[in-house]
Amino acid sequence: MPRSLTVVLVLSLATLAGCAGMGKNSWFAPMESRSPMYTAVSPSAAASQDILNAAAVCCDALSDLRFAPLDTTTTRFYEINAASQAFVFSTGKSLLQAFSIPDDLERATLTIDAVAGATVFVPTVLILDRDFKVTRAIESSSFKYTPAGFMEPQRLRGRVFLDRRQGSELANEKYLVIFTTDKDLRGSTRMISEARLYARARGLADPGLPDPVARHAATGVFRMDVGELETAAPAVSRDYVKQQRGATRYVAPAPAATTATPKAATPPATRKATAKPTAPTKGPQPMLQETQRMYDGMIEESVSAGDMDRAWRLVQEAERAGSTSARTTFVTAVKNK
Repeated sequence: MPRSLTVVLVLSLATLAGCAGMGKNSWFAPMESRSPMYTAVSPSAAASQDILNAAAVCCDALSDLRFAPLDTTTTRFYEINAASQAFVFSTGKSLLQAFSIPDDLERATLTIDAVAGATVFVPTVLILDRDFKVTRAIESSSFKYTPAGFMEPQRLRGRVFLDRRQGSELANEKYLVIFTTDKDLRGSTRMISEARLYARARGLADPGLPDPVARHAATGVFRMDVGELETAAPAVSRDYVKQQRGATRYVAPAPAATTATPKAATPPATRKATAKPTAPTKGPQPMLQETQRMYDGMIEESVSAGDMDRAWRLVQEAERAGSTSARTTFVTAVKNK
């Protein structure tokens, strides 16, 4: 980091820290991350739903979607936001991203990571042939929670296996559509706090802090990497393919679909338990010294590695949990770097 930039950052943070301590009613505006992994993750599932509700349906058929060429040269981040196309699938209306598979890409593994924060976009993937008919579906249950790691965010990870040298309909696979479902929008994913992961990696006592919960949202961000084919394709969900083939033409939601929706709803007890972490009634209690030292160590490691996004998120998480040293540790670490 250039010395001039370091000085400006330290002075700015020191000023903000001073403002934060000016009194009980002082307000501190957190530093905004520049990383696409975090800025595109909505802090509110309700706000994300409002974007979906306001989105105009783009097309009457899947063949009318705009398909962007799939980038096979590098790992890319893609946003699902107000500018995304919206389509009504048999599983409900959804914002989406659509890609065309290059003809020279015969065998590959597509690794898709849906980045999780306060919310997460839970993907379902459809693969279409050249006639825009569904050949396969990778349902959201194939995307598994993957904890945060070094320079890696909390995420849901899934893989799509392509082997177009096979015969039959798989050889004609040409298009990829990534969207979410009404059922998934009603759920949430419980994650593991970074403090707990840190403690496990170093053999420390569990800090006992609550794990964060990511609400499922209509918007978000995912990362996609195109690599070599790792294994044989998983079993195809034939029933789901038949269901989605009914969505290749735009049809207004039918009464039958409406009556079927409540069956997939989470039980009342689950909804209550999921909502509980988002409605704290008391401020943070004093943090144990051992836990405070753990957070300080994580912050220093992140700054040393140049991962300022993660370091600042740890400062915010630690202060919410009652830390009084996290901000000073961050400022000192940046200054020393």
